[in-house]
Amino acid sequence: MQYLPRLILLASVLVLAACGGVAESLGLGRNPPDEFAVVDRPPLSLPPEFELRPPRPGAVRPQAVSVQDKAETTLFGECQKEVPESDVEKELLTKAGADKADPDIRALIDNESSQKVVGSRHLVDEILWWKEAGSDATTVDAIAEAERLRKAKKDGSSITSGATPVIERNKSSWLGL
Repeated sequence: MQYLPRLILLASVLVLAACGGVAESLGLGRNPPDEFAVVDRPPLSLPPEFELRPPRPGAVRPQAVSVQDKAETTLFGECQKEVPESDVEKELLTKAGADKADPDIRALIDNESSQKVVGSRHLVDEILWWKEAGSDATTVDAIAEAERLRKAKKDGSSITSGATPVIERNKSSWLGL
């Protein structure tokens, strides 16, 4: 009897959680915007004389804004007229050396960065072939090595005596791997 209110509360929470519409009504559901309804039309407006003029075929709507202008306004905000520089700003820019800036600095930086990448043949080799030139790693033949160790143990000789069997890779592929 003591646990009855808690049991009822737990049961009601489980029942509400099982309902799909509860999350939607509580505002927990996801309602993404319709990606196909991105261009909206401005509302119709009545002219001052309250009579609708007949539309002209092919004419642009008078209150319509082009999609490109709307996108530019959304991205960059309203265009503001440039305020002329004050004497203090001009003096500051002159002292900072803004009037001596190289106009071709972007081309110079692009040229320098392309020389570093193209001139480094080692980098290209590393990317394409991903192997060091001097690293010839050997792979031990596990079956032959186990057999050699068994024979050495049977004969009572040292396990370090003799050559370790190695898998020889033939470089017959066109990549040479």
